[in-house]
Amino acid sequence: MSKRSFLGLAMWILLATPLAAQVESPMENVRQSPNEYVHSRSVNANSECQNDDCQAESGGHYFGVFGGFADIDNFERNLSTGATERIDGAKLKNGVAAGVAIGQRWNNVGRTEFELTFRDNSVQSWFEQQFNSTGSLTSNTVRPAFGSVQSCSGMFNLLFDLSESSVGTPVLYMGGGLGSIYVDANFFTAANTYESNNTSFAYQFIAGIDYPIRDRIDLYTEYRYLGADYIGVDNMTSGQSLGDLTIDTHNIFFGVRIGR
Repeated sequence: MSKRSFLGLAMWILLATPLAAQVESPMENVRQSPNEYVHSRSVNANSECQNDDCQAESGGHYFGVFGGFADIDNFERNLSTGATERIDGAKLKNGVAAGVAIGQRWNNVGRTEFELTFRDNSVQSWFEQQFNSTGSLTSNTVRPAFGSVQSCSGMFNLLFDLSESSVGTPVLYMGGGLGSIYVDANFFTAANTYESNNTSFAYQFIAGIDYPIRDRIDLYTEYRYLGADYIGVDNMTSGQSLGDLTIDTHNIFFGVRIGR
């Protein structure tokens, strides 16, 4: 596992520290007479939950849809040979992304979810960079390239609201996720054609703003960073494998969430 993957796993484990359960001590009912016992049951039931807001505060399921922009820094590999370092890969244009999520709220601040996200980016160029032992760039070759890199990620996320939500009040939240990403890439330069149909372990970090507009309807916007380190790419012209390439994608999403 690379250092980046280990860091992503460690951060997710830290985020997964269990929330302190909010447990109320049960009231003891002393049955002195039938009327007093019935009255006690009635009062407790009314105090526990009078409407659907009770479920929204204590927990419930939700469904969300979202879309936005996907900026992939580079789709690249790093080759170190002692005193020199070489980085080559595909430079991608900004693309689009869309997805769905289903989740479970466990209490006022914590929730888990599973999300599927599709991304589509066009290829702009193929680059090859050489660095010396001091880290200075000694060679930079850029060739025009054409094609696309499409991906679909499935992530299990753990999210925390930084305050309790209420209608009309924005709420900041943050979290992270672990899962996998499938990459379907096909692009070419004047000299070579490259393909990838590969699945890799993936990790992500999430920060966003939730804006409840009704009891069970929220609008939200969020930033997501997703990284993956083991995406195999083949040079179809030479018949050789380039090995594992890494991918870093920065995403801005806008969405709506129904339920709590």
